[in-house]
Amino acid sequence: MNQVQINSVQCTLPGSWNELTRKQLLYVCGLFNTEIRTIPFKLKVLKRFLGISKKLFRTISPEDVIFLSTTFDFLQLDVTLTRALIKTIRVKGYPWTRYHGPMDSMSESTFGEFAKAQMRFDLYSKTKDPMALNEMVAILFRPKKTFWFIRKHFGQATDPRQMFYDRTLGRRAQRFEKVPIEIKYAVLLFFSGIQSSLTIRYPNVYKPTAKKESTQLDGWVSLIISLADGKTDDKSLERVMNSNVYNVFFGLEKQSIDYLEFMRKYPTNE
Repeated sequence: MNQVQINSVQCTLPGSWNELTRKQLLYVCGLFNTEIRTIPFKLKVLKRFLGISKKLFRTISPEDVIFLSTTFDFLQLDVTLTRALIKTIRVKGYPWTRYHGPMDSMSESTFGEFAKAQMRFDLYSKTKDPMALNEMVAILFRPKKTFWFIRKHFGQATDPRQMFYDRTLGRRAQRFEKVPIEIKYAVLLFFSGIQSSLTIRYPNVYKPTAKKESTQLDGWVSLIISLADGKTDDKSLERVMNSNVYNVFFGLEKQSIDYLEFMRKYPTNE
């Protein structure tokens, strides 16, 4: 956090994605979905985040405004958001239903949930298809488990969300069409931040190791089958897909390192 004093008023400005508040993130997402240019963008963010009166803001010198605006450069660099600032989502027309999202860093999410959200994330990034975004949010945000207020006291599970089922995805995705775009975009940025953190934490999983004509998906499928002890039956693959995302990535990282070590010792002639 950056501490700023304007006359006698003390202000705090975020210095990274994870220092944003929920309101600040939603405000930024609202601006991202406009055609605003860089300088007006930073100026609007500065005014909102300082939270001071217009009269007091006008006392800041132009040089100081420019300097303070540079503290928001991180908003236009790689997204590193891993805090789940959007905890729940309510849908207009369904006042009694609250959809719960993943925890910080998606620490309690399954690999299958991550993989399915990844597919929609990639599709939306390429096509900007709003239904792809709705489905991605619907994968991550689900109703609470039945009797969770009792069940949370028994066992080790800390994720209140119902287990993900493909058959309920379409219905939730249609409902999420009514959710404001800034909320859905905030979820998109959160998932993007998770991806960035995984590439740093598990670099060998994302390192190309297969032949040039092979796709990234082919490589992932091979690693997943390897984690399933070479089995391709539904039960074995489902066990991997329902495992914690970080447990799977840890296994994938180990498999990748073993593969790279094998290729180093026994290089092919291709």
